[in-house]
Amino acid sequence: MNLNSLDLNLLKAFDALYRERHVGRAGSAIGLAQPSMSNALNRLRARFGDPLFQRGPEGMVPTAKAEVLAPQIQEALQVITRMLAPAEFSPATLDAEVSIAAADLTVTTLAPKLMGRLRETAPGLRVSFLPLDKRSFEQELDDDTLTLALGTFGRLPARFERQTVLKDHFICITRKGFLADGVPMSLDTFVSARHALMTLSGGFAGAVDRALGKRGHSRQVVMTVTQFALLPDIIAQSDMISTIPASLAKTAERAGCSVYDPPLELPSWDIDLIHTRKTTHDPLGRFIGDVVRETLETPLPDA
Repeated sequence: MNLNSLDLNLLKAFDALYRERHVGRAGSAIGLAQPSMSNALNRLRARFGDPLFQRGPEGMVPTAKAEVLAPQIQEALQVITRMLAPAEFSPATLDAEVSIAAADLTVTTLAPKLMGRLRETAPGLRVSFLPLDKRSFEQELDDDTLTLALGTFGRLPARFERQTVLKDHFICITRKGFLADGVPMSLDTFVSARHALMTLSGGFAGAVDRALGKRGHSRQVVMTVTQFALLPDIIAQSDMISTIPASLAKTAERAGCSVYDPPLELPSWDIDLIHTRKTTHDPLGRFIGDVVRETLETPLPDA
């Protein structure tokens, strides 16, 4: 075999197949789609002149030759990994940049605490917060244009890892004195008031209106904005009610708002942290992911 023509990624594919005994799982472990992993297996078989892995009742079973090759390939990969490993990772001496895609609300919740933590642990680390574009974030993560993405996502390809870092729900806010102290928000008060709504669609209805409609009620939305973060200051100086995420409760209180439980059942949602599998193996990627998780995984204020 000519070493000059050997694709070292094939050795990674072999090792993943040997450990996982399943083409799909092996591909996911090293960030390859199943067709690409199957192609790698075919190339391995051609290289070594042996089937290497054959289907059995418990998955892909190594042949006798594969059993001989496995420890040699694992040792070779370990040697290469040690050779390419960077110097010991030290957050305190970092001079680097990371980029995080997130909605404005998530940035408002995350940024103050995150930057405070980084000032103590990694003062040379610079953070770029970018808009979360659901149409392009996957490609941006693959291209390393983004380090992390934070948001509410549907199904994702197996090459991405996700972890729920924040659970959020709705609260209602009003100006101080809108209701007498100790008086809860009633449904009658809620539906008879004028409302401010955050929406990106340009309409005057949202999740609250759908929930009200199921109960045979409606409300009067008289104003919309495109960012939740704008609402506390507006509501504190008006006679409107707004329904906002509970993660903004402290911001609303600082702006001079009173916070109430909604008088009807409303949906809740998860905020997930998304990154590629290769980020897991990068010390800087692991570090910023851990700090973001630790920053966000704190109890929400009672609503």
